Order: sequence, then C-alpha cells, then structure tokens
Amino acid sequence: MEGNKGKTLNYTNVGNFGGDEKMNLSKGFHLANKYYPLLLVPIILDLLQLGTILRSVQGITLKLTIPSALPSITQVLNTANQGTDTFNINLPYGYLDNVFLIVLIAVLYLLAGAFLKGGFLGCILAGINEQEVSASTYIQTGKQFFGRFLAQALLMLILLLVSAPFWIDLGPLALLLMIGLLILSFYLIFWDYVIVADNAGLIEAAQISLARIQSDLGKVLLFIIPIALITTLIGLAVSALITSSAILAVLAIALYAYFGTVAVFAIMTFYLDISGREAGSNFTYSG
Repeated sequence: MEGNKGKTLNYTNVGNFGGDEKMNLSKGFHLANKYYPLLLVPIILDLLQLGTILRSVQGITLKLTIPSALPSITQVLNTANQGTDTFNINLPYGYLDNVFLIVLIAVLYLLAGAFLKGGFLGCILAGINEQEVSASTYIQTGKQFFGRFLAQALLMLILLLVSAPFWIDLGPLALLLMIGLLILSFYLIFWDYVIVADNAGLIEAAQISLARIQSDLGKVLLFIIPIALITTLIGLAVSALITSSAILAVLAIALYAYFGTVAVFAIMTFYLDISGREAGSNFTYSG
C-alpha cells in the first residue's frame, strides 16, 4: 500500500486467515512483529500522560476487557479509558488548575485521537493485506477517517455528559443501566473496524457491527473471550509494574502497546473473516 490518493487495499486471500479463531490471534502476533513501528503510536500516547497514570493508579487492577482500536494502558488501570473504547472517554491532565489549559488540551486530544485512530486502523488493514505500511499510509487514512472518528468521540462524550446525572439518581437501577451499556458495547466491538474496513459511515458501521455479531454470536464469543482473559492477565502484570516504579511503568506501557496491537490486528482479521470477504473485493482510500 502506497500513500498516494486513490490507491486500493484489496482483500485477496483474506479468507485464508480465518476458519480458526486461534489462527487470527496467531496472525496478530505475526503482523505486530512485522509492522512493529506501529507500536510507537500507542506507546507515545501513553507516555504523554505518564504523569497522569502514575498519579491515578493505586494498587493492582483486575479488569475484564479487550484492547481498544487504538490501544491504551489506561484501559486496564484504575483510570478512565483514553478515549478509544466504545463508551469511555478520558481527557488527560484533568488535574490541572487552569481551566483554559484543560479545555485546550481536551480539544487537541480529541482532534489528534480521531486522526491517529483512523491512521492506525488504516495501517492495520494495509498490513493484513500485505501492502505497504508507511507514514504516508497513516496520514492518508488518518485524514480520510478523521471526521467519522471525531464525530464518534464527540457523540460518546455527549452521551456521557448527558447520562452522568442519571447515574447518580438511579441508585440500584444504575446497575441495570450499566449491564445494558456493557451489552451494547459488546455488540459494537467491530464499530471502529467496520468504519475503516467497509469505508462506512458512523451509523451504518454501528448497524453492521450489531448485525454481524448477532449472526455469528457463538463464533465471536469463542474469539473474544480468550483475548479478554489474556488482556486481564496482562492488566494485572502492567498495573503491578506501574505501582513499582516509573521506569517499570515505561516497560508496562510498551508491553501493553505490543499486545494491544496484536489484538487489533487479530480483531480486524477476524472481522474480515466472518464478513466473508471474496477475493478481489476492495476498499479505496483517498487523500
């Protein structure tokens, strides 16, 4: 894949990756090793908020989750997600006293996050198709999907702000609401991936994710549960490292970035597999 306008990502032989859920995870390790420069993206993003991480983490954390489409170690710690999971958006440096600075960082963070997620997933798709993964690939796909991922982040932020008072007033009903949101979050696991793989709009991608998981629920569960369990174990390890020292925290960030990228490669491969891509189908990206 070259970073020129109008180039095509094709799905030829994508079907050869599927058929066995374990094969998708194995493929994820292979591709993460092959395209290791991609690890720099989640590593740098987490290092930029290392101070926030060290301030907020208290003790070893146990969370059952899967890496988000742009992995962040904050997802498995006692802090909110970094803004790449379905329902959690964390704006870093919230501990600062300067309101203007907090707002400025929040705006820049949302803008950068939308661009970086599009570029990251665009490179993931290119890597799966054994095409060139380069800086120009990242820039072109980041630009193409910027608007959709920004709208997604703003939508989630608005929903969180609007629903916050209800969480306080609902009392015991908050648990039922949380369960409902977790179920919806599960059915939107492929939301980010569909936007890029199918070049779909925000609402269309959510509908496709819901339909795909509904039609292949058993297969999806067999694929997702092992990844969730592995992520939980890694979360225990990285939280222990972070609570030990700042130097080990850097190692923890690198460890989670690696496995998170493995998981994203595996999930994209799995989605293409259950979507039944035919040889020769394609996706064209534009600058």
